[in-house]
Order: sequence, then C-alpha cells, then structure tokens
Amino acid sequence: MAGGKLATGKRYDRKMLTVLAASALLAVGVGYGAYRLSDSMGPLVDSEGNEVGGAFRLMDSSDGTMTANDFRGRWMLMMFGAIHCAENACTKTLTNLTGALKQVDPDGKHVAALFISLDPQRDLSEQLRRYATQFGSRIVAGTGSPATLDAVTKEYHAPIEKQPDPEWGYAYVMSPRIVVMDPNGRYAGTIESAANEDEMKQRLGALLEKH
Repeated sequence: MAGGKLATGKRYDRKMLTVLAASALLAVGVGYGAYRLSDSMGPLVDSEGNEVGGAFRLMDSSDGTMTANDFRGRWMLMMFGAIHCAENACTKTLTNLTGALKQVDPDGKHVAALFISLDPQRDLSEQLRRYATQFGSRIVAGTGSPATLDAVTKEYHAPIEKQPDPEWGYAYVMSPRIVVMDPNGRYAGTIESAANEDEMKQRLGALLEKH
C-alpha cells in the first residue's frame, strides 16, 4: 500500500511539473508572439511637428498596443529604462514621480506617466505588470521591438545605454530626462529623472496650472 501511494505521489509530482513547464512556455510564447508582431509591423513614429517627441505605437503590459493618441487630453510623461536598471535609478524615479502625482493629480485624470522598457527580451508583459504594480496604477508600462525602440528613443531624444552588471549580467541606464507632452500632443519640456519628489511636484503643478 505504501509503495502504491509513493508511486501515485511521484506521478502527481511529474504531472504538476509538466503543467508548470507548459504554463511557463505558454507565457514566454505569448510574450514572444507579441514581440514578433510588433517587429513585423515596424516602428510607427511621427514627430507631428515637434522638436522632441511625437506619435508612436508600442506594446503595453497586457500584450496589446498603445499609441500617443491613447493619452490625448492628458499631460503625457515619457521615460525610458528597464526593470534591470543601472543604480536602481528607474525605481527611484518612478517612486518619486508617483509620490508627486498623488499630490498634484490625485484622481489620475490629468497626467499619464509612461515607463518604456529598453529591454524587451527580459521585460515581458508579466514582468512589466509586476514591476509597475509597485507604483499603484500611476505608471503605464510598455516596450517594443528593438527597431521600434530605436526609432522612438531617437524621436524622444533619449539614449539607449547598456552596461555590465555584476548581478544581472547587464543593465540599462535610465533616460536622464522625462519628456513632457501637453494634452494636445505638443512638446512641453522635460523633468530631470534625478529630481526628488518635491521638485517633481513643483514642476508638475506648474504645468497643470497652464491647462
């Protein structure tokens, strides 16, 4: 009897391992499928007359797409980095920005903050969702194919910098500035990514007073 229970337990363990492995492969497959779809569609970038910034099409963290038009009517903050971010700068910036937004835009109706990952091979939709959850509902996370990211970062004057990291192998550098687009999709300036919460609050407050 004991031997039968042991064999049954082993079969159950093998079955569970198979299910878990299949689930992991499915998650990777979905993310990879969206990545390839974005790549095949090619970058959609248009300056729309802006000296910095403009139209774009990227993947959001639900494996769908998002465009600049989705955020018209609100101030749009555009920043670039990665989950594996050099000196943990991305988390620091997003934490300060979230704190500032809670004060100047408590209902979340006037500002859309977009965090675009430069690391699509590691930052799949599920990883991006989990990362953005740290900051509540304030941060919209997304990414794109390398060709799309190259085009969008050039449009937003953001560098793509990758450096060795002893823990992760490599990490991406946070863009030094957050690009601000007004509710009509026009370039309205920048906010320093290294600014503290109070500095961001003052800058955002001044912008919201204009509209």
